[in-house]
Amino acid sequence: HYLSSVMESIRKPLGTRDNPARVCKDLLDCQRLHLKDDWFWVDPNLGCTSDAFKVFCNFTAGGQTCLHPVAGDKPEFGVGKVQMKFLHLLSSEASQSITFHCLGDPPSSIKNAPTGPTQRENPRIRFRGWNKQMFEKGTLLEPHVIQDECQIQDGSWHQSRFYFHTQDSLQLPVVDIYGFPASQLNSQQHIEIGPVCFL
Repeated sequence: HYLSSVMESIRKPLGTRDNPARVCKDLLDCQRLHLKDDWFWVDPNLGCTSDAFKVFCNFTAGGQTCLHPVAGDKPEFGVGKVQMKFLHLLSSEASQSITFHCLGDPPSSIKNAPTGPTQRENPRIRFRGWNKQMFEKGTLLEPHVIQDECQIQDGSWHQSRFYFHTQDSLQLPVVDIYGFPASQLNSQQHIEIGPVCFL
């Protein structure tokens, strides 16, 4: 009886802490009914459920398994290396976005500033992925720039948003960011790490 209940929980996971799915796509495939985007429990290595973790399942996007960062300003996801390795093995693509929020200095505070917004030289920002590969401008792993306004200095809040999408799921999540001066990370600039989603 015990073995048959274990087999049934693997065959038809519920996405609960006691009966987690491997990934969100398994819930979509096994349940065969319309599931709403929501939080579920997954255990990619299907070992002991004590290392299962909660993720956001984006069924609208085909069953994406989305890990949200522990804190919105640090690229840390609170998932162990073993579980992350299995999540990578079970996925064929991954995506993530990172946003820099910045408050530009008003032009009046800059000597000899021309009328209107001024441009600040944008530092060369690089992102190190999970497998240690670098995402940077001018390379095969160049992130898609959705919005790039942090160089505008007009006293208003602006954003620079980067989107990463890869068919090699081992490349995400982004684990380090280089080129954004730490001295600028204060009340006038901050980083927002978006969830990393696997499919």
